[in-house]
Amino acid sequence: MTSPGRARWAIGGLLAGGIVVNFLDRTALSVASSSLAEEFGLGLGRLGVVLSAFTWSYCLVQLPAGVLVDRIGVAWLTRIASLLWAAASLLTAVAGGVGGIIAARLLLGVSEGPSMVGASKATAAWFPLGERGRATALFDGATKLGNMVSFPVLAFVMSTWGWRAGFLFTTLASVLFTAVWWWGYRDPSAHPLLSASEKEFILAGGARDTDRWRTGRLRAVLRSRTSWLMALGFACYGYTINVVLTWMPEFFQREFHLRLLSSGAYSMIPWGVATAAELLVGGWLVDKLIRTGRDPMAVRRSVLVCGMALGATVGAAGTVRSPALAVCWMSVSLSGLAIAAPVAWSLPGLLAPAGAVGAASGLMNFANTAVTAGGVALTGWLAEVSGTFHVPFLVAALVLAVGVLLYWRVLRPRRDGVPPRTPGTPAAVTAPAAPRTAPGHRVHPTCQPSQHRQAENGNAPWRSLRWRGRR
Repeated sequence: MTSPGRARWAIGGLLAGGIVVNFLDRTALSVASSSLAEEFGLGLGRLGVVLSAFTWSYCLVQLPAGVLVDRIGVAWLTRIASLLWAAASLLTAVAGGVGGIIAARLLLGVSEGPSMVGASKATAAWFPLGERGRATALFDGATKLGNMVSFPVLAFVMSTWGWRAGFLFTTLASVLFTAVWWWGYRDPSAHPLLSASEKEFILAGGARDTDRWRTGRLRAVLRSRTSWLMALGFACYGYTINVVLTWMPEFFQREFHLRLLSSGAYSMIPWGVATAAELLVGGWLVDKLIRTGRDPMAVRRSVLVCGMALGATVGAAGTVRSPALAVCWMSVSLSGLAIAAPVAWSLPGLLAPAGAVGAASGLMNFANTAVTAGGVALTGWLAEVSGTFHVPFLVAALVLAVGVLLYWRVLRPRRDGVPPRTPGTPAAVTAPAAPRTAPGHRVHPTCQPSQHRQAENGNAPWRSLRWRGRR
C-alpha cells in the first residue's frame, strides 16, 4: 500500500525535537561538572551525587508517568511537563549552592519522566508496524543527536559566558519547544492536518490510536516475568549509556587533561557516529529485513544482542593513552548501544496488552533509571578510589554482559511456537492459516488472524510468540 501522506513523520520529528531538548537539559550539568566542582569545592564522589540527582526523581515517576500517559494521553501530559522543564533549567541557572542545584535537578527528573514513555506511546499510535523500527529510531536517535549537539554547543556557551549561561540557554530551548508542542501535537483521531487516507493507512498497518487505559492492565504487566526480564535487560543498557553520557566530558578532562571546549568536541564525535548507526541499522535495516519476510523476533533478537555486545567495548576506552583512541572505542561502544536501543524501545508498543503501552514502557524505564542512579554515583566513587576510569568502564561492560543474557532469555525461540497467555489478556489464536487481506495490504508477520484484526482496532494483545507471563 502506498503511503498517502507524511503528517505522521512530522509528528515523529516533533517527538524527536522534544527528546533533543530533554537531553540538552540533562547534559548541561555534565558539561558544567568541572566548573561546579571548582566553584563549590566538590570531589568526584560528591560530584557523582549531584550528577545523579536527576535520575532519583526521574526513576520514581516512571510507573506513575506510564499510567498517566495511558490515562490522560501524551498531548496534555507533555504540555504540562515541558513548562516544568523550563522552570527547572531556570532554577539551576540561579542556584546559589549545591542544595539548590540538587532541588532543580529533582524537579527536572519529575518533569522529564514522561518523555520517553510518551514518545513510545505516541509512536505506537501514529505509525504502522512496518514503519515502527524507523519511527522508534527517530525518537531514540534524538537522544544521541541531543548529546552530539549539546556537548560542543553548551561547552562553547559555558566557556564563553560561564556555566549559568548554559542553563539559561536550555531554558530558552524548553520554552520554544513548549510553544511548538501546544500548537502541533494531537492524537491521530483529533489531528486537523491528518488526511482520512493517511489515517486509514496508519490504522490498517496496526497503529494503536484507540489504545486507552483499562482497569487491571498495570497489574498484568507487573505480574509478568517476561516484562521484568525485559525491564532488567533495558536497565543494563541504560546503566552503561548513562554512565558514558554523564562522565564522558569529565573522563576526557581528567584522563587526558583537555580543556572544557576540547572535551566537548571530543565527546561530540561518538554521539554523532552512534546517531547514524541507530538510524541506519536499528531503524532502516530492521524494518527492511522484516518487510522482506524475515522472522521479526529473530531480527530484533539478533540486533539487540549484537548491539549490546558491541557496547561492552566501552571497557577498552579506559585503557588507552590517547584521546583519539578513546574516541574510537567510545564510538564503537555507543554505536552498538544505539543499534540496540530502538529495538528495546519498540517492544512495549509491539507487545504490551491493550491500554498498557505506557505502563509497560514505564516499568522498563523505571528499572533503567533505578540502576542508572546508582551507576552514576558508583562510577564517580570507583574513579576516585582507583584514580582512573578504567575500573568503572570495566564494570559497565560486565553489566552489559548480564543484559545480553536477560534479553536472550526474553526473546529466545520457543520450541512449540504457541503463544502463552498473559494475565488479563485473551488467549491467542494458534491456527497457522494466514488471514485474507485487501490487495496490497501486508499482514504483520507476528500477528495471528484474530490478532491482526485486533491490531487494526488498536487492541492487540501481547503478540510475542515468546511471551511468558505468569498464569
